[in-house]
Amino acid sequence: MKERQYLCVWERGGGSGHLFRLLSIVNVLRQMHGKVLLSVKDVPYTTRFFNGEDVAILPLPTKTTPGSARIARSHADLLFNLGFGDPDSVTATLADWRRFLQRVGPAAVFCDHADGALLAAYSLRIPVMVVGNAFFHPPVESPFPTYALGIEVDGGDLSLIEDSVLDSINAALHIFGDKPLERLADLYAYATRLVVSFPECDGYGLRSDIDYLGTLGPTRKQAEPIWENSDTKVFCYFTKGRLPDSDFVKQLQGEGYSLLVAAHGIGEARRAALQKHGVSVIDRHVDLEQVCAECRIVFSEGNHGTTSKILRLGRVPILLPRQVEQLFTANRLASQSLGIVPDRSTGEPFYLRLIEKLDDTPDYERNARSFSEKYREWDEGYCAARVEERVAAFLGR
Repeated sequence: MKERQYLCVWERGGGSGHLFRLLSIVNVLRQMHGKVLLSVKDVPYTTRFFNGEDVAILPLPTKTTPGSARIARSHADLLFNLGFGDPDSVTATLADWRRFLQRVGPAAVFCDHADGALLAAYSLRIPVMVVGNAFFHPPVESPFPTYALGIEVDGGDLSLIEDSVLDSINAALHIFGDKPLERLADLYAYATRLVVSFPECDGYGLRSDIDYLGTLGPTRKQAEPIWENSDTKVFCYFTKGRLPDSDFVKQLQGEGYSLLVAAHGIGEARRAALQKHGVSVIDRHVDLEQVCAECRIVFSEGNHGTTSKILRLGRVPILLPRQVEQLFTANRLASQSLGIVPDRSTGEPFYLRLIEKLDDTPDYERNARSFSEKYREWDEGYCAARVEERVAAFLGR
């Protein structure tokens, strides 16, 4: 019998969360004796991550041309910003992905922030599973609901944007003789969902039709946190390529806090500059369980997995969202008093005001403890096991 081949795709977004999700899927596919191919946006990073794993790693066959740099206000707006509002661009993307899928011949496709691959799988009627936190699983509604970002939204404009994206996709599908979508949501209705998220972190609100599996991450003990001194400790997590601004360091150190910054991809010059000011710096994952046991104040950019783990360990994340996905999660947590979100109206010193908010509002820590107690039995290994069950069921095994 010919060995079945499966394709996992990571098209957009950054951070190791995408790869932790794909790793769990790769593990179950290999247990099923399938051949696994990864097509990803960052081949060197993925190769290092999957070091020693029996997988083939290839670059993406194509890229869409971004259509706008403005903030996305809905999933349709997000697709428009990624170039799906241009029929020529969508047609070219679909053609490239179709050729790639026809050459590879996968029995199924697993898409992590990979709408181009999803569209091609729909076009070729290949079974497909969309993988990701709640942000990547819009409700199957028309029009898509707006993100709760705290900004004013013109519903009429969003409807026009969604119509534009739908028309562009259908124009591309028509060229290949494929059935058009009646609504944009039908593209996501075609796929099986794998939602690695907690309901409290779903920016769309609790949804009864979703099986929330929790979040994935490293299952082995990570590097130990080390602070420069024994003053009141503060931990700060930044995503790859991001660093704290000077006010952050100045304000917190001015109050005598001992800072530990986790900043992936930090350069030696910047690391040395921070260390010169007495800041402890680490450029890889750090053991969050030990962090949360040793300090009460935890800043995070708002990445879904890291933020969820901080809560599961009973701490209140002070969130510093820098993009839509992070703000999507942050606002949902803030609405439940599970996370603190910046409010520029609080004035300076800005970062110290956020700590004051934690100190002055007991509900935050009370709710974080409740979250921790609710998910006491949960861990990354448990989530990985549930993912494996869902993937096996999807493949009919």
